[in-house]
Amino acid sequence: WAEANAFTAVYRTHEGSDPASNIQFYSDDETLRHFAVFAKVYHALAPYRKQLMQEAELKGYPVVRHPLLHYPKDDTVYDLTYQYMLGPEFMIAPVVNKGDGTVKVYLPAGRWVHLWSGSEYGNIIAGTWVVVDAPLGKPGVFYKKGSSVGIDLAGQLKACGIIQ
Repeated sequence: WAEANAFTAVYRTHEGSDPASNIQFYSDDETLRHFAVFAKVYHALAPYRKQLMQEAELKGYPVVRHPLLHYPKDDTVYDLTYQYMLGPEFMIAPVVNKGDGTVKVYLPAGRWVHLWSGSEYGNIIAGTWVVVDAPLGKPGVFYKKGSSVGIDLAGQLKACGIIQ
């Protein structure tokens, strides 16, 4: 949950959510460290979230969006269930099955940059499906090529050692 929530409006701890049955962010040192890394990711996105919240106030757009909002003419996005966008700049495809080390993500037409590797994906003319490595700590996150917000996030995460 920490990886997915870092790319939303609220970074939840699940504090007190049935601690006997659910892991808490402080359950062990490894989980606490993982939570701390994604707290830094969440913090780095603060200016962008502020912009998106202002947009929400003015236009009513949600901060976290289904890709359909930005790609209504792309029939493939209608059936997407396990990926979402943070504003118009980021496509997020979290790993949802325990033990999976890859994630399959649909990228609408255009060029997209994988946040963790810097590799470019996508097709300018049509949307494409891609499978990327998504080990623990590196969920499927992409930003539009040339996005100042995406470039800034990548730079911040490199500066604090989260991205090599």
